[in-house]
Amino acid sequence: MSKSIMQRIRQQVEAAPMGELLTYANLVTEPAQFGAVAAALSRLRREGLLVRFAKGQYYRPQTSRFGTLQPSEGAVLRTLTSVGGNLSAYPAGVSLYNQLGLTTQVPAETMVTSPKLRRTRPQRVAFVVRPAPERASDVPLLQWLEVLRDLRRIPDTSPDKVLARVQREVKGLSVAARRRLTELAARQAPPRARAVLGALLERQADKKGAATLRATLNPLTTYCLGLSAAALPNRAAWNIQ
Repeated sequence: MSKSIMQRIRQQVEAAPMGELLTYANLVTEPAQFGAVAAALSRLRREGLLVRFAKGQYYRPQTSRFGTLQPSEGAVLRTLTSVGGNLSAYPAGVSLYNQLGLTTQVPAETMVTSPKLRRTRPQRVAFVVRPAPERASDVPLLQWLEVLRDLRRIPDTSPDKVLARVQREVKGLSVAARRRLTELAARQAPPRARAVLGALLERQADKKGAATLRATLNPLTTYCLGLSAAALPNRAAWNIQ
């Protein structure tokens, strides 16, 4: 390993904030140098300057009276949701629903989407397979589709309460954003989520959006989601219970 690379990596590591995750791509831009970077990071770990978080991921440890602190959730998410500066994933699951104010439960693991199955994962992180977002502006829309996907399984709340929040969010979208949400739902959301979103769009006089989603559904399928008629008056027309 070149001495200059070792010196450069050491300087970059020492300048990095405590608890911030470092990967090969954070330190060099040429994949051909990743081997040398891996060797440098491994050496710095042996010296005690770094702690290994997961394969190819290290951080400068910060200590407290309780011992060595783990990287913050924000640091973990920044690393897991971006590749080469491009957004490749987004938070999901109970940690997302907590951030949205839909539940007070704090999960033991942070769930993050991934375009493919992962054999290994960092501590306190779980993955769920979803297509990578095509653009950053899609992420909030995709996350509300995650809410509709888990409508009945979000803890410490009820499907009716969750639906009321989703309805407000959809109503506040611009015409373009609502059209994009419909497009993403038609391509990626499971039938139960498409049915609920279609019913919401129908109630908000978006006939085109509602028709688009209805065309993707099997008219003989029933969706048991625990929604009341008061929360969704047109539920029967969409085979929702």
